Amino acid sequence: MTHASRLLALAAVLAAAALAVHVAVADAAPATLYERLGGQAGVAAISDTLIDRVSADPRLRRSFKDADLGRIKRLLAEQLCDLSGGPCHYTGDSMKEVHAGHHISEAEFYGMVDTLRTILRERQVGIAATNQLLRLLAPMKREVVEHMRTESPK
Repeated sequence: MTHASRLLALAAVLAAAALAVHVAVADAAPATLYERLGGQAGVAAISDTLIDRVSADPRLRRSFKDADLGRIKRLLAEQLCDLSGGPCHYTGDSMKEVHAGHHISEAEFYGMVDTLRTILRERQVGIAATNQLLRLLAPMKREVVEHMRTESPK
């Protein structure tokens, strides 16, 4: 075997190895957050369970009184799907409009977050996916929580 043919063989082996690594990396590419949440079925189950639990929780149910829970579940699933990179587009109103007049406190907001974390843990959603979802939802706090203004003493 000549020096040139050995170099050609080595180049072919290296090219094949590089292709194999590229294919392995592509196959191992992390799933989207939407996929890690379980896709459409997973997102719908998370939404349904969350609304069922918070609307029944004595500490959190106040703002769900007389609400259309089916509509809330559907729009929440749509929003989670959209936020997590799924094929959905959220069609509901802004968080500020949805929560206006409900006087949501920080305790209620964080109660819902804790309930969501529990549900994600129960559904065996990994900590990285859970944290990624919570980071996407966190900016909504300023539109959901109503800070009560107190009048200054005169």
